[in-house]
Amino acid sequence: MQLHWSTAGARERFPNVSTALLYVALIMSCPPYRGVRHNYSAGGTDIVELRTPTAILRHGKGRVSVIRPGSDGERVLDVPVSDLLKVRLNRRADDAVVIEIYLRHPTPVLTGVPADRTPLPVLLNENDVPAALGIVDRINDQILATQRIDVASPDLTPPAPEEGKSGPTRGDVERAVRRMAPRKEARSAVNALNRFVTPNEYVLETAIATALPPAGVGMGLLAATTDRLLFISVGTGERYAHELPVAAILSARTVEGRSAPGEVDTRHGGSGIDVNDGGRILHFAGLDRADTERVTCAVNFAVRREANDGAPGPADPGVSQLYSEWELLVERHSLGMVDDGQFQRYGRGILRSL
Repeated sequence: MQLHWSTAGARERFPNVSTALLYVALIMSCPPYRGVRHNYSAGGTDIVELRTPTAILRHGKGRVSVIRPGSDGERVLDVPVSDLLKVRLNRRADDAVVIEIYLRHPTPVLTGVPADRTPLPVLLNENDVPAALGIVDRINDQILATQRIDVASPDLTPPAPEEGKSGPTRGDVERAVRRMAPRKEARSAVNALNRFVTPNEYVLETAIATALPPAGVGMGLLAATTDRLLFISVGTGERYAHELPVAAILSARTVEGRSAPGEVDTRHGGSGIDVNDGGRILHFAGLDRADTERVTCAVNFAVRREANDGAPGPADPGVSQLYSEWELLVERHSLGMVDDGQFQRYGRGILRSL
């Protein structure tokens, strides 16, 4: 890997450094002055090393290590790149230039002060800035590459309905019905399901089940879609249909069939489905274990899909939380549990989060 720099590029990336220093840094970054060494392993892996006044920063073979110079190779940090959140170049309040290494899953250094706001600093000389920029970009590029995950998701595009002898039919409904154990009495409920599904939802699985209060009463067709859990009654009695939005469901699980919590369902036997909406549990006694297990998996899949698509990102720490961290830091500093250097470093991390 070769590093090419211009004063314009360096000025844009590091605006606080004077032009004279940038020219000096550019000259010093050229061989043989550059502080970066390239080593190549037997497999041809490029290992880049930056020597600074306080540490040796090494990147290669998918790892980042910081070694204390003159200490027989004592490693201050040695982690895979996948464990890093980011690496950045920063100028501290004391005008020192440092490389800050943030861990992805940090162990709190101080109770209430996460380490992702107190990164590991590597002190630099001014003439190390161009080389440091190259290593920082190189590490961040590999961090980004480790975060790219290609997951083949199923095609859940709702098919267009087609007119049949009994009314509109949809391919996803018919495929789900073919997977369940055949029941002649379910045909009317299947026809109703073809009419009930909306153009924006996809039918995942279906099963014949008996609803128990408060979910309903009697036998019906239980259908899990990407948006709803539907129960359509079957039989000669009064026909009805119930729906429960996926957004209101916390989870579903397969249980042994029962007529009431804690009692064995002697009428239907087999397994059932418990659907938890956070306030109550709706129970459906299944007639076929394989069908009920598929519906359970489909409901949980829809719940996770809804959470991933619509869940808000983690909120930034509020002012009150940061103030509590600051008070704790001041208290520990006054008790001598944190030295002056740690106090300044942790304090700046909290202030940067405001």
